[in-house]
Order: sequence, then structure tokens, then C-alpha cells
Amino acid sequence: MKRHFFLFIIIFSIFANIALSAEQISFTNIPVQDGICIKMAELKQKGIAIGVSEVTQGVYNAIIGENLSRFTGDNLPVNSVSWYDAIVFCNKLSITLGLTPAYSVNGSTNPDDWEYPIHSGASITAGIVEWNKESDGFRLPTEDEWIYAAKGGLGGDFAGSTDIENCGWYSRNGSWQVHEVMGKEPNGYGLYDTCGNVWEWCWDSYTPKSKYKVLKGGCIYSDKKLCRIKFRGHIYPSRNMPNYSYSCYGLRLARSIPNIEH
Repeated sequence: MKRHFFLFIIIFSIFANIALSAEQISFTNIPVQDGICIKMAELKQKGIAIGVSEVTQGVYNAIIGENLSRFTGDNLPVNSVSWYDAIVFCNKLSITLGLTPAYSVNGSTNPDDWEYPIHSGASITAGIVEWNKESDGFRLPTEDEWIYAAKGGLGGDFAGSTDIENCGWYSRNGSWQVHEVMGKEPNGYGLYDTCGNVWEWCWDSYTPKSKYKVLKGGCIYSDKKLCRIKFRGHIYPSRNMPNYSYSCYGLRLARSIPNIEH
């Protein structure tokens, strides 16, 4: 029996290493302000760069200039943001860093033209939010990109692990407090907190005609089953409305980069 177990471990390790070696990963630090950087993992096979951590309040405050997070601290993930807030943040960050913004409303990429009071619980009513897929600016990951990145080239329900205790803060170990980023083990791609801590907004709606936006990863209030990579939160659909914010809603940044053929 022991022999079979060790054989399984060896085979699993071989396939895990093959999966990791197939993805060409590099890391970049993008300065935002003095002493404040965004660390991105470039997943070249997938053609995306994605945040190593959830967006921190230090980064968010540097761009937006205000922070209405319930749990506060520069190295805590920003929380209490709606999908619309996340869209505004992505464009303002891109503009600040001289990149082409990913999103537009009525042809304008400047959120100041959208007549949207950030952190108000309102909706962007000036027009439909459109995504320029040729943009090099910051954006929300698609659900498919998020799942790919969260798996880290490995199996398991929780960020490349079978045990959420190793990789995520959730209802059983998080004490109902948002924790500093990078406090648990990273996944195979070097990403932290893809399970637990705060829910992460994705670009997608549940269906092409749905008004509900996809949240992934679970949070400090979540049972571990809600933190599984395949779960499409939230358990209350009304909390997936793009104007809805909650004390454990945050985001992880993405950017499009040239992909390398398999």
C-alpha cells in the first residue's frame, strides 16, 4: 500500500512539473508612486499578466485618493468596492501610467466623463462599459483567465492545493478579518490569495444577457466550498450586481500581453 502511495506522489510530481514548465512565467514590478509598486506575473502561454496579489489599499489610494474599505491598512487588499468602482480604478491606473485604458463608455476612456460618483453604490448610466481587447492597459481578468491563473498549473480545488488551510483565509481560519496580502502559500504560478481573503471581480457576466457579474475565490466569511476555483459566487445573486459593494469585495489586476504559441 505504501509503495503504491509513493508511486502516486512521484507520478503527480512529474505531471505537476510538466504543467509548470509548459507555462513561461516572469515577474515585473510596476512603480505607481514612491515606494508603491504592483507586482505582476506574466503568463506568456495564456497571453496575460496578472497581479501576484489582490490590489492593496496602498495602490488603490495612490490612484483614487480615497478609501472606503471596511478593513483598512496599506498592505490589506482593498475591499468594499463594486464592479463599477473596479472598472474606474483600472482606467485611472492605466491613464496614470501612460497606458491605453481598457474600458470606454460612449467612446470615452476617461472615467471623469462617465458621470459616475465612485463608491456611491450607483451605476454607470452614461452608456455601456466596453472593453478594447487591443488595449495594453490594466483591466479585470476574464473568468477563464482567472481560473487558469488560480490553478497555477496544478490540480486541486484551492489555488493548486487540496487544502485551503495552506493557501487561503476563509471562515474557519480568517477570524472574519481581511488579512494582509501574501500571508499564505502561493500557487504554482507564484500568485497569492486566489482562494479566500476577498472575493475578486471578473469582467464576465454570468451569461451574455445577464446583469450579474462573476465573482471568484471566496472570502473571509465564506465556507471553503465557496472558495473552490470552480465556484461562481455569490450564493445570493443580487450581490453580483455591478453596483453592489461588500466588505469583502476586491479585485486582482490583469493586462493583455503577446502570447507565445504552445
